[in-house]
Amino acid sequence: MLDKNPKYSVFIIIISGFLTRLINIKQPLLEVAGWRQCETASIARNFYYNGMNIFYPQVLWGGATEGFIGETEFHLYPFIVAILYKLFGVHEFLGRLVSIVAFCGGAFFLYRLARKYVDTVSSLIALIFYTFNPYIFFYSRSFQPESTMLFFSIAMLYFFSEWIDKEGWWRFALMTLCATLAFLTKLPTICLGLPLLYLCLRKYKLNSITQWKLWLFAALSLIPAFLWYKHSYYLVSINGLSWSYFQLSSYSIYLDPYFYRRVFFTEIFERDLIYVGGAFLVLGIIFTFKKREFGYIQYWLLAIIIFFFIGAEKTMIHTYYTLPVIAPASILIGYTISNSIKMIKAYEITGIKKVILLALYLLMVISLPIISYHKITGRYETKRLSKDYPIYDVGKVIDEITSKDDLIIGSLWGGPEILYYSNRRGWATGTYACSIASIENFRHKGADYFVTTAQDEIDSNILDYLKDKYETIRSTNEYLIIKL
Repeated sequence: MLDKNPKYSVFIIIISGFLTRLINIKQPLLEVAGWRQCETASIARNFYYNGMNIFYPQVLWGGATEGFIGETEFHLYPFIVAILYKLFGVHEFLGRLVSIVAFCGGAFFLYRLARKYVDTVSSLIALIFYTFNPYIFFYSRSFQPESTMLFFSIAMLYFFSEWIDKEGWWRFALMTLCATLAFLTKLPTICLGLPLLYLCLRKYKLNSITQWKLWLFAALSLIPAFLWYKHSYYLVSINGLSWSYFQLSSYSIYLDPYFYRRVFFTEIFERDLIYVGGAFLVLGIIFTFKKREFGYIQYWLLAIIIFFFIGAEKTMIHTYYTLPVIAPASILIGYTISNSIKMIKAYEITGIKKVILLALYLLMVISLPIISYHKITGRYETKRLSKDYPIYDVGKVIDEITSKDDLIIGSLWGGPEILYYSNRRGWATGTYACSIASIENFRHKGADYFVTTAQDEIDSNILDYLKDKYETIRSTNEYLIIKL
C-alpha cells in the first residue's frame, strides 16, 4: 500500500507533522531553550521596532547601548519573522510558524533524498521518524533558526546530488542558493562540504579539481558567508557585545570522558534518538558499512560528528547543537527497520534465535511511537509549563509599570527571558553571578529596576540588602521587583 501511493503517504505524514506542531502555538517561548528563543525573538522584534537593517541585529542585554551584537550567524530567520510582524503585527506564534513551515520543507527534501538511496518503505519510515522525533518536534516549532538551518542543509544536499547526477543550471542555482543560506544561517553547516566532496570524487575522481563549476559553486556559497562573518566580527567593536560564536574548543576537552558521555550518550543516543532509534542507527551503520550506495549518507553523518568535535564545548552546553544528526540517522534507521526481517532471512537465522530476534524487533518498533508520544506530551503538561509562567507574568507587570526607557536587571539563568517579556533593555545576569557589587555597578550604569523570578537561588543577604536600601515594588512567592 505504501509502495503504491507514496505521494499520498508523504503528504499525510508531513501535514500531520504540521498540524500537531500548531498545538499550543501561542504559548510563551519557554518550553525548550527559553533563553535562545527569547534571544532570537528579541532580535526579530528589534528589527521591527528599530528599522529593518538585517546587517545590524540588536539584543536587549546591552545595557544602555544600542545592543548591536557581533560574532553571530546571519539573522535571516528573525528578519523573515520581522517582515511578518510588519504585515500582521507582533505575534510570537509567527516565529513558530516560520519554523514549522521550514520543518515541512526539510521533511519533504529528506524524503526525496532518502528515495535516491533507499526504497520507498525505508524512506517513509525515515520520514515518520524524523517528523515525530521528539527533539525535532520541539525545535521545529521553537522561535530559533535550527529548523531553518535543517531545511537549507537538507535541500542543499538533495539538489547537489541531483546536479551531480543530471547537471543543469537550475539545479546548480538551487543547490548554490541553499548552500549559501545554510552557511549563513549556521556556520557549522560548512562541515557538510564533506559529503559533497564525496560525490564529486565518486563522479570526477581526481579531475574534480579541474571542474570550474565546482569552484564557482564554492565561491558563490562561501564568499557571502565569509563577508558576513567578517562584518559580524566588526559589530563587536560598536557595543562590545558578542556571542563568541567562533570559539574553538581546547584540546583538553577531548580527554574528558564527560564530553563523550554528555554528547554521544545523553544527547544523541538518549534524547535525539530516544534509545531505540540509537540501537537501529548502530545496526544501520553496521549493515550499510560496505554498501557503496550509502556513502553519501554515511559521510553526511560523519560530517556532523566532526562538527561535534570542532565545537565540543558549545555542543556540550547547547543541546540543540546535536539536532542535525537526526536527519541522516533517520534514513539509516528507516532502512534498518524496513530491512531487518529480510536480513534475518538472509543470514538464515532459524529456530529460537529467529523467534527472539523477531520479538525483539517488534518490541523495538512498537516502543518507538510510544516513547515519542510520551516525551512530546510530557513536555507540555500544565505542571511542567507552569514553572516558567512567572517569567511571563513579571514581564507583563514590568511592561505596565515602567517607562520604555527604563533599564532592567533581569536575574535568572543569564538569559534574556525577563528582559524580553518586559519589553525593556538592560542586563541579563545569572543568579549565580548576582552580588551586591554587580547590582550596584549596573545601577551606576543606569539600571532602574532589579527583577528576578528565582529568589530561592539568590543569597538572602543580597535580597535583604536590596529590600532595605531600595523600594520594593512587588514581592510575591514567584517574583521580586525592586526600584533602584
